[in-house]
Amino acid sequence: MQRRGELPTSLALILPRHRLLPRVQPEAALQRSPTTTVLAILRRELASYFDSPLAYIVVPAFLLLVGGFSLGFNDILAAGLASMRTVFFWCAVFYLLLIPAVTMRLFAEERRTGSIEMLVTMPITETEMVLGKYLAALSLMTLALALTVTYPLTLASLGNLDWGPVVGGYLGLFLLGASFCAIGTAASALTHNQIVAFLVSLIVCLVPFATGFALAKVPPALLPLVQDISFQTHFNNLARGVIDTRSLVFYLSVCALFLHIAVFSLQRRRLS
Repeated sequence: MQRRGELPTSLALILPRHRLLPRVQPEAALQRSPTTTVLAILRRELASYFDSPLAYIVVPAFLLLVGGFSLGFNDILAAGLASMRTVFFWCAVFYLLLIPAVTMRLFAEERRTGSIEMLVTMPITETEMVLGKYLAALSLMTLALALTVTYPLTLASLGNLDWGPVVGGYLGLFLLGASFCAIGTAASALTHNQIVAFLVSLIVCLVPFATGFALAKVPPALLPLVQDISFQTHFNNLARGVIDTRSLVFYLSVCALFLHIAVFSLQRRRLS
């Protein structure tokens, strides 16, 4: 959360962390490449995660929940089968809590404090703002996912682990998380309230995910359509070790759609 007197993280390319820049800096900022601007926003947003309790609460909570449910409710070590399917399932489930909690503050906090009004007047495009903040949330999600690598290493030391589904499962989780981050970014850009952004993101992520568990109740005429828009169906395809280009296109399309919604929301605010 932004503290009193603290500038929004996206303004880091105008004002550095501890001192003011010379007056010439705004003109110099205009000469920055889009990549430089995005990386500057990314670094500052990541720094804000670790300067606050957010990263130190969300990531350990995610790991504890995944570990507790994988080893407690479904003891993967006592199952007698070296498989990561249970771990992947619980990672996907708890993404539904982790990612909206991270993305809810991306723009909603700046809207609440009014700093978004200053932000839209800066020499930063809406696309750069959205990409910088999105990539920061995606980086934190990737860090949490990377810390689960101890599970396949442990299972491989205890049995004959098939690494094809492991690689496919991690790819599926990364793409699922990238889609959830894009949805959360759009939800945060559309609302002033962090709680509302969290709930909107949670619902929009949950509905396509949960439909994958209710396919037996879907009318046959609608089954192909529901399967095509189900996060769980595409994730299961990848978790089996089958790198299906349709699943890759689906996840990338979701990311592009919701990031475009976030950019459009900011552009509309600049023009209003």
